[in-house]
Amino acid sequence: MFLSLPRLVTAVLFSALLVTTAQAQDNSPAATGPSGGPLAGVAVLQLVVAPLSAESARCGLQADLVKESFQQPLTTEGLGLQKSAHVRIIVKATTVIYTETTCISNIEASAVQNTRYFDRKTGTERAGQVLLWQESGLFVTGERDHVVLTNIGFRDLARSFIRKWKIDQ
Repeated sequence: MFLSLPRLVTAVLFSALLVTTAQAQDNSPAATGPSGGPLAGVAVLQLVVAPLSAESARCGLQADLVKESFQQPLTTEGLGLQKSAHVRIIVKATTVIYTETTCISNIEASAVQNTRYFDRKTGTERAGQVLLWQESGLFVTGERDHVVLTNIGFRDLARSFIRKWKIDQ
């Protein structure tokens, strides 16, 4: 799918507006309000990197580099990582190649927790997931620089998680 240049510019400007709005909301009194949020007491996480597409690979993204970029800020903060934990962070990258040398990647990370509950209507126990946190970003770069900038983006997503985690404690 190829976008016209005006549409691409509109998408980049809209993404910048969303990032600016999200940063403004992070500094709001509600964001720095009382502790005890959904991430309270979380000390161990499971980190999962979703499979990357051929387009992502062509633009230089590699699952091990994505994992390392996201994991480094978490371990620096003292959060433990295990292969199985109650809270799982899922990291994704969706990439399209706009022109022969321009890569566009939407990167996303979300923290979910498995839950079990009793459904009174059916009289059965059910399982599900609760979304605890989510953040994303859009990167439009040349193919040569794409991997470096998106890996910085993954590190920034991890730092966003840490900010939320600290508020909730």
